[in-house]
Amino acid sequence: MGKHLSACWVLLWLHHQWVAGRTQVEQSPQSLVVHQGESCVLQCNYTVTPFNNLRWYKQDRGRGPVSLTVLAYKKETTSSGRYSATLDEDAKHSTLHITASLLDDAATYICVVAAPCSPDT
Repeated sequence: MGKHLSACWVLLWLHHQWVAGRTQVEQSPQSLVVHQGESCVLQCNYTVTPFNNLRWYKQDRGRGPVSLTVLAYKKETTSSGRYSATLDEDAKHSTLHITASLLDDAATYICVVAAPCSPDT
């Protein structure tokens, strides 16, 4: 039984965000299988300008998204428990690191990029 449990895996799903018919936020990989206890990295690239902040969310099946982190500065790293995220605003790139994955990590992970509001929006 112990060997069977160590072979459990976590399936992570990622989403694209479409704005005006074109991709402005792209995540990779599209899906990922991770064995329990392994670490993984999720990528987020964006073309949104001007930039206000970037947020990572975790959404469990049948539930609403839960915020993992908010990144708002040119080069920033945040961490909370087994989750850590980085932002490189110059490269328009962010990563979400999950260390020592658990079965509870099986979810959809969403990267959302916010732009400041203007009178035209």
